[in-house]
Amino acid sequence: MAESFPPDRFDEVPDLKRVGAHRAPAPKGRGWIAFLVAVVATLVLVGVGIFALFGLNDRIDFFGGSQSPSATPTPTPTPTEVAPVVDPAASILVLNGTPTAGLAASAAAAITAAGFTQQIPTSDASTEDVTASGVYYQDPSQEGVARAIANALGGIPIQITDTYAIPVEEGEAPVLRIVVVVGADYQPAA
Repeated sequence: MAESFPPDRFDEVPDLKRVGAHRAPAPKGRGWIAFLVAVVATLVLVGVGIFALFGLNDRIDFFGGSQSPSATPTPTPTPTEVAPVVDPAASILVLNGTPTAGLAASAAAAITAAGFTQQIPTSDASTEDVTASGVYYQDPSQEGVARAIANALGGIPIQITDTYAIPVEEGEAPVLRIVVVVGADYQPAA
């Protein structure tokens, strides 16, 4: 059985139009103001981000430098071709990069016929599937000699590289040698 108590002042709720203990009702339109502030803040952050990316990619010059996107590029100098030089004392090695026997000896004979009097050793390359012949030199001072050898072999290409450098002990002078690798494209002189 439920007990019934007499009514008192807390049983009747007054109509005060308040929310919570001490808050007045929120004015109309306040939600739109917060939304507009968020939109403006987002646009400002996106704009600053785009501006920073352009600055990082050097599309905007912050410090007024001399670079401009419409400036004409400076032309690169064309390399001058070094004339072929026959050096009878040049150190030359001929390697056969094909399975055809005697191809390196044929190339060495053509080089000797061009005026290189130093004995030219021949050997097999580490692989037999070389398709393109080439003359490889180690120092820019050897370019003329490399051109003369390439011309003696029918105009095969030349390239500067340290691939065929002879290892030396510390303190010793490097041995400069020109290496000819004969490939499948080499046609010996008749």
